[in-house]
Amino acid sequence: MNSTHQTEKSKEEILSMDECISRLRMYYGESSVPSLMRRLQIPPSTYGNWRKRNSVTYEHLVRGLIREGISLDWFFAPDQRLNYPSREQLHVADVESAKYASQCPDNNARVLAALAEIRKVLQQYDLPETQFNQELMLTVCLAERAGQVPTRLAMEQVAAAIRAVNDDPLTD
Repeated sequence: MNSTHQTEKSKEEILSMDECISRLRMYYGESSVPSLMRRLQIPPSTYGNWRKRNSVTYEHLVRGLIREGISLDWFFAPDQRLNYPSREQLHVADVESAKYASQCPDNNARVLAALAEIRKVLQQYDLPETQFNQELMLTVCLAERAGQVPTRLAMEQVAAAIRAVNDDPLTD
């Protein structure tokens, strides 16, 4: 059905109004709802309508989140690993594919930045910069994309584990 044939809008709610406000408070560290709405450039009347209906207008919320640079993945699906399709996975014409590729974050730059951070952690823990150690930490670093674990903490934990294994005389 296209939009002209739909008889009613979807009633499915992704997050309740209380959950949305809770996530915004978590992000900004503020409890004042008017302050949160100002940050997202959502008019007070819009929030008033949300309260009356006890539901959120996602169009306004998503625009505000994007304007603020807040990850929609983190906000709406923090516990899920979401698929970021590669250019090859998309069923689009070559022109559209090239346009999509130009908008994607540079994966090589992400990997190089992660490797630079990994090398710092390996040096901090006096660990060899072996391919195995770097690949192990790179996997953790890139898997952190959803923002569930701070990268630095995850890498430090892995480095500490590598050190423990390397210091264990039974593993020689």
